[in-house]
Amino acid sequence: MDERKSIPTAVPPAERAVSLTLEAEVMADDESGRLGLVASADPHLSDIAEVSPAGLRDMIAAARTRLTEFERLADEQEARDTLAALLAEHQLRIEEWDTSTLDPKLRARLKAVHDPTVGDGRTIVVPAGQDPPARLAAVRDLIAEMGGAA
Repeated sequence: MDERKSIPTAVPPAERAVSLTLEAEVMADDESGRLGLVASADPHLSDIAEVSPAGLRDMIAAARTRLTEFERLADEQEARDTLAALLAEHQLRIEEWDTSTLDPKLRARLKAVHDPTVGDGRTIVVPAGQDPPARLAAVRDLIAEMGGAA
């Protein structure tokens, strides 16, 4: 019996994905020869249709909004990568805590906590689900307070 090991080829599902398609061109009408503006925001061009210049500008504005989401993804990943390097440099680790049961005033103020007397003193506690750039900033501030250069 020939047993073959399967090689995983699937990419794990994205936590968050953003895509953007915008196609526009000037085309001549087959019957009249009149030039017209057509545009599509679908990768398969299934919605391609004639649009006014104002309509195309609306599509461009929507695309710019999507580009902001792309930048946000880059910012979040950069923060995660920088945090991982910072933690490694200072030989620290992160532990996420569910802070949803805390008083809302305390929950809003809790960004990162370190107690050197607990365990081996290498754990920084952060709220679960914290925004990556906010987490990086909080951990940097905490390391600076601890006497490390962040």
